[in-house]
Amino acid sequence: MRVIEQGEIPMGVTLEDFKRSVHIAAEDLDDDAALGLVLGAAEATVATATGRPLTSRAVEFIVTRGGWSRWWFPVLPVTALTGLAISDGAGGWIDQPLAGAWVQQAHDEPQLMIGASWAGHAVTGDLLRVQATVGGADASTLARCRQAIFLLAKEWFEAGIAVDGEQPQHLSFGVRLLMKQARYRRPCVVA
Repeated sequence: MRVIEQGEIPMGVTLEDFKRSVHIAAEDLDDDAALGLVLGAAEATVATATGRPLTSRAVEFIVTRGGWSRWWFPVLPVTALTGLAISDGAGGWIDQPLAGAWVQQAHDEPQLMIGASWAGHAVTGDLLRVQATVGGADASTLARCRQAIFLLAKEWFEAGIAVDGEQPQHLSFGVRLLMKQARYRRPCVVA
């Protein structure tokens, strides 16, 4: 997956919420730049590990074509299918119409469905470029993802300012457990 969003992607958690949710030394609470960096990195890590970006973004997937008519997205939710293109064999892409293709179960197990009427069946090419808008808060997992982000950002911030030379710890049990509970695993790749 490659993010193709134009402009900056808004964070799914705020610096103010982070400061209220964790205990950090008073003198470090004013270091918004450092806190913002670790918070952004923690959110990206949790989104990648769980397959659930907290905010919407435009992305692109490159899929090997074959005899399949159903391809499962590796992230959820998928809020819009925005483009399909087939490789031309010379490094370029041939845009295809969206008619005859759709997203099914967008918030549960998102799947790209390619119907028999899709015009791209007549075009030869080994790769399919799928462009879609993915992400957004999911009420059932939002609290766990936010907590994992806050805990991870706090661990990283504290490890980054340590002066005693100790090795930073691995992800804590709590962070790993929260991410595992919220992780989306697609049941299949193609069918």
